[in-house]
Amino acid sequence: MTKLANLNFRIARLRHQMKAAQSDIRLLTNAGLDCANASGRLRRMQADPLALIAEREALACPV
Repeated sequence: MTKLANLNFRIARLRHQMKAAQSDIRLLTNAGLDCANASGRLRRMQADPLALIAEREALACPV
């Protein structure tokens, strides 16, 4: 797998995991339960795709 394909795969996987965490938060909130763990997990995940996207852009447009 090329580096670009690997980055795209990792970004897609993180997006899927983030959507799952958002769904967990929604379900917990609707049930009136504490969603602190799920929201903390989502908050930690949000920086990862940005770093991967920056790396992907650097591969696509080397300076």
